[in-house]
Amino acid sequence: MLAPSLILAALALAAVAAMAWPLVARPAGDAPGDAADDARRALEEDLRRSLEAVREIEMDHRAGNLSDEDFTALDRAERARAVELMRRRDELTRG
Repeated sequence: MLAPSLILAALALAAVAAMAWPLVARPAGDAPGDAADDARRALEEDLRRSLEAVREIEMDHRAGNLSDEDFTALDRAERARAVELMRRRDELTRG
């Protein structure tokens, strides 16, 4: 009577482990604390936000929500930021 229960428990444990394994196993490159990958992802996210900000500034100007002077200042600053982020991304990619 005890043997079938132990076999059933072992099978249940094996099934749970098989389903949970992909959730806890990570490829070597995805190890938490991989600073280079974290920095690269953060940089990509910053660049995405910066390019989105450039588009929003342009839309606000076209909609009449920004004066020409404000548009010029904001657009110049955000584009310079995007260029700097692209330069840093290229350095990470090469080095």
